[in-house]
Amino acid sequence: MNTDSTQETTRSCVGCRQPEAREALLRWVAVRAPDGAPESIVPDVRKREQGRGVSVHPRYRCLQGAVANGAFKRAFRGPLELSARTLASQARAQYERRAQGLVLAARRSGKLAIGTDAARDAIQTRKARLLLIASDAEGSREELERAAARLGRACLVWNTKQGLGQLFSRATLSILAVLDNGIADELQSVVRAAAGLAEDA
Repeated sequence: MNTDSTQETTRSCVGCRQPEAREALLRWVAVRAPDGAPESIVPDVRKREQGRGVSVHPRYRCLQGAVANGAFKRAFRGPLELSARTLASQARAQYERRAQGLVLAARRSGKLAIGTDAARDAIQTRKARLLLIASDAEGSREELERAAARLGRACLVWNTKQGLGQLFSRATLSILAVLDNGIADELQSVVRAAAGLAEDA
């Protein structure tokens, strides 16, 4: 018997009702605290949680739609007090933690160039797969963005100089280059999803 594989990997966003690949949606699940406290709704960024859940585009307007049309309350069958702003804040925090974890994983595996000089070398030797640039970076930012673009490499603005620095016990850090395709791809997805959850996105 033939099965349609697209049906197995496609879900509908409960906010906008549009079908989408499962991987492009953010799943929300109900979890109960170990002490038996009432269930809470949490974003399952890594898609590892068990139990019932709903899928929503990682976009603020879709969360608004899901809250307004009662999709969360119907799915989780409880007197939930939810707001799109709170849900978006929770999801963005999860995505940020995931992004940090991916950057640290790249470093542990020797697939991260840290700092302007190392990133420039990675671009010139064509090892860079993704350039991460702090939102408040100055100086050589434009030069590196142009160099990466010439090679067809993606650039993402993410975090701040202080935030990047804290990941590596430095005061500040402006630029990182990811040297692994898989990590680069997931980082792009995670960072863009977090940006899409901003209220003004």
